Amino acid sequence: MRRRGEELRALAAHHGVSELRFASPGRLVGRVAEDKDALDTADFEIAARALLGAEVGLFSDRVLGKPHVSPDLIAAQPV
Repeated sequence: MRRRGEELRALAAHHGVSELRFASPGRLVGRVAEDKDALDTADFEIAARALLGAEVGLFSDRVLGKPHVSPDLIAAQPV
């Protein structure tokens, strides 16, 4: 994922996702625009999988305030 960071950030922006961060293999965190929904997130995941040839899951940064959040999501680093 990190080798394709620029492409991933551009793809994310196209789908209304900003502040893209790498949490762990196959797991990304990003800020999803208010006017976007789960279908937009799914569209990004599908496009990211096609780009990377690997499974990708996007977690909205809105989950970070929830109880029992996985530590890798909290510690995610910019792509």
